[in-house]
Amino acid sequence: MNDTLSPRRLRALIAMAWLAAGALLLLLTPLTGHSESLGWTPAFWLLLAPASILVAMKPGLPMSLLAALFLWERPRPRQLFAKRNRL
Repeated sequence: MNDTLSPRRLRALIAMAWLAAGALLLLLTPLTGHSESLGWTPAFWLLLAPASILVAMKPGLPMSLLAALFLWERPRPRQLFAKRNRL
């Protein structure tokens, strides 16, 4: 098995880490999303830039994540029991 990451997965991992760190930085520090001197620059570079990289890599990802979030159904206990007996 190959233990190295493909360049595409590595870029996605970096963008996700950048997005998570930027969101954490905006939430936990007094850095504002908008200022008179910088405008929207902090919010753009900390949130929108990595999000746009992820969307550019896989354009359908946001919609599929939203669909999975809203259309997800928990299996009923009978369904779980029936699946367990089939194995």
